Amino acid sequence: MTSSPLDSFIHALVYVAAPLLLCALVVGAIAGVLVRTFGKRFVRFLRGLPRVWSSPRTTQVLIVEDNPDSGETLTRYLIGRNYDVAAAGDLRTGIECLNKDRFDAIISDIALPDGTGYTLLNEARRRGIRALGIAMSGYPYPSNVNEAGVTGFDYHLTKPVNCDDLLSLLEKTRANEGDGPTNL
Repeated sequence: MTSSPLDSFIHALVYVAAPLLLCALVVGAIAGVLVRTFGKRFVRFLRGLPRVWSSPRTTQVLIVEDNPDSGETLTRYLIGRNYDVAAAGDLRTGIECLNKDRFDAIISDIALPDGTGYTLLNEARRRGIRALGIAMSGYPYPSNVNEAGVTGFDYHLTKPVNCDDLLSLLEKTRANEGDGPTNL
């Protein structure tokens, strides 16, 4: 008994195409459930997976700013320039963010409602997080603030922050990413 071309086509359809389609549907359904269940955390996880086409990893930035308008402006500005931004309005929430994600840069107001940006950065350093530290304050800094080890921050910006200056500091970090994790 010989098989016809139609028999070969049906065989291929049943034994090859149908299982592939079923696998694709199952994977899609699982991903949909995970996105609905875990939301942004799952999406960030997916972004962190190695890609075959090796697109560059997005720089993770934590902004801790108690002024909602300033925080939102910085967040929108950085997201518009392909940074992955988490925002917090106080020290406690900033520390909670450190528990959830790995950050390449921490931008923090110094005077927060429940503590200081120094406390936040000290906690990050205690945990071994070597992210670029950028302090912001509406008050002028003393002349020795940029000496190594004085505050723990790598840079200090006076408010209102010039977004282009901030971007320049972050771009230095991106340029160093080819050398490994940010260890400034």
